[in-house]
Amino acid sequence: MLEYRLTVFSSILFCFGQYVSGFGENDALQIFPPLPVSVSKSSNAVCKEHSDLYLDNLKNFTLWAHEMWDSTGKSSAGVLRGSVFQMGHFEQCLSAEAPFPTQYCLATLTATIPKPNKNRDPLSLYFDPFDSVLSRLYKYEDKSQQSRNVINVGWCVPSSCSVLDLEENLNEYLSNVDSRFKQQNVSFKAKFSETFCQTTAETDYFDVADICFCFLAILLIVCVILATVYDYTKSQVKDEKPLKKSRSSKILMAFSARDNFLELNKADDSNPALSILYGMRTVCIFAIIMDHRFGTFISSAVLNFNYLEEQYRSAIACVLFHGDLFVDSFFILSGLLVVYSLLNQMERHKMNPGFVIMMRYIRLTPVYAFVIFYYATIFNHTGAGPLWKLVAGGDWNDCRENWWANLLYINNYYNVDHTCMTHSWYLPCDFHYFIIAIFLVIAIKKHERMGLGVLTFLTILSLAIPFAITMIYQRPGLMHFYPEFLTGPKVYIDFKLTYNKSHTRATPYFVGMFAGYVYYQLKGANKHVSRSKSFLVIAASLVLMLGTLFSARVFYDPYHPYNAIEAASYNSLHRLSWAVGSCGLLYTASFGHFSFLKVILSWSPWIPLSKLVYGAYLCHMSFQLRGAARFMSPQQITYFDVISLALSDIVLSFSTALVLYLIIEAPFRKIFRELIMPTKSTPAKVTTQRPSVEENMINHNNNVQQDSRL
Repeated sequence: MLEYRLTVFSSILFCFGQYVSGFGENDALQIFPPLPVSVSKSSNAVCKEHSDLYLDNLKNFTLWAHEMWDSTGKSSAGVLRGSVFQMGHFEQCLSAEAPFPTQYCLATLTATIPKPNKNRDPLSLYFDPFDSVLSRLYKYEDKSQQSRNVINVGWCVPSSCSVLDLEENLNEYLSNVDSRFKQQNVSFKAKFSETFCQTTAETDYFDVADICFCFLAILLIVCVILATVYDYTKSQVKDEKPLKKSRSSKILMAFSARDNFLELNKADDSNPALSILYGMRTVCIFAIIMDHRFGTFISSAVLNFNYLEEQYRSAIACVLFHGDLFVDSFFILSGLLVVYSLLNQMERHKMNPGFVIMMRYIRLTPVYAFVIFYYATIFNHTGAGPLWKLVAGGDWNDCRENWWANLLYINNYYNVDHTCMTHSWYLPCDFHYFIIAIFLVIAIKKHERMGLGVLTFLTILSLAIPFAITMIYQRPGLMHFYPEFLTGPKVYIDFKLTYNKSHTRATPYFVGMFAGYVYYQLKGANKHVSRSKSFLVIAASLVLMLGTLFSARVFYDPYHPYNAIEAASYNSLHRLSWAVGSCGLLYTASFGHFSFLKVILSWSPWIPLSKLVYGAYLCHMSFQLRGAARFMSPQQITYFDVISLALSDIVLSFSTALVLYLIIEAPFRKIFRELIMPTKSTPAKVTTQRPSVEENMINHNNNVQQDSRL
């Protein structure tokens, strides 16, 4: 009996020795070696002391030590299918009640694989199942394929160990570890980054800025509650004569949620032809939210990246990978509405360009500033995960540093590598185009032929600029939504060269301006396009739009040889094609036999939703970044999953946009109107005058013809 117990005990000790310090037979078969238990060698005395304490307690089966070891990624799995994140258990690591603070780090392990002897097509997604596994691990020059020779493994260690301590110790371990892959001349190297290391203290600390945001949010909510209660109370009292209202009471009443909510359903019916824009604007933001959800999902830990590699070469996936065209639709609508609105108002009064620009700034900025404030403060406290700093932390830090560039609408030119809110590039572009549009409208009004000639010249120039840039820098015909871009969009060369710059994205806006001029000329006319012409315009528009969308398949095909002229031509013309096709559909929906589209896009529920589009655009990425940054393990991606998540994003985004509208957007619009153009307290006996264009910019912010924002 004693001999049996000694045998069992010896077996346990042997297994535990293998478990703690070395490789077993199965370990030697792993593609990537498992991580060591702790930092066994370090010049950092505190790190060494904590590591020895951790190892001793692990041998003594202490709970907190086994929680740390249990939360460390043990072995790589799914690497051959593109799953390069082996995360372990993030939350268990940081919550382990060790006698020292713990930290969770993702160790980046790179395997240097010798070039396979067997020649194969480096662009093919097919691998011979009887070939060596090294042929699958070798890094091929194809940006659409996930590198299988680099993985990230979660390691739970004492927080006293610096990134340098971890890197030096792990590289020494990897140089001495026994692995069968070393016999094939495979070597391993480790790298650590502050971006991939986290402690609990980093997210628990609230600074002054965080507290100020909370105070501001509470103050605004209190104002809304007080004003709403006051408004409701006053509505129950029926006075024969309305009381004179002071400016302070008017400012308080601007926060009435009851009054502001009722304004959401008010529509402008001065031009029924433009009623379709309510639906178009809302449908486009739905598509953009879905595309952004797809992108943020890919930027995190994907379990089946081989599926994405196949989709990059699929024509149907162009709806997602070329979804930036839906942003062009917003530029079209904005250009159309600005020209139509300003020409309509200038029929009666002269326009002060400086004042109109100021009013535009006032309309856009309050809610924009509030969302930026949120990104720079509380957003970083809304979640945590192995990839939090990589996926979500960048915008938090960049908003703290460069918020002012956003408020000046220069963030698509200044310090683009660290711009606040990656998707905010749209706003400076739209603001710059708005300024140009004002002076073009003045020119058109004073000298129609000259003004339209200048607009034509600018449109041609907007086509020439991306053509020239693509030729000079030898860039592709569009921006590829490959992992290299999705994991670091701000530093991606095509994003900075042609995607987010005002001088490269102007074509759809200028085409929209032409459409606005046409709508203005047809205002009040009983214009009706015949059935045959409607069919021709619809067919041509669909060919242009669908051709533009699905022709991106050519530039995602790795076998398609690069041609600079072809790429430059596509980069120059594809936005023009999309814009012309979109305007063709709008025209036939308004004036031709495309009534079913008009009925759909003029549906009354689109009216309140369209007024919340701006707020939804500003806030939707916060939900998506948070969701992707909180991945605790690799997730399998399918179209159904992405669409399901996008639908939840839409609900959350529009719900948040409603709150932003009630506490900031509508109240501050009324406050600025009262401060700049105060209403008379008592009726005065003066000649009635129609409001100027500047007054209309203030008084009709809910008017679809005036609201040319997103």
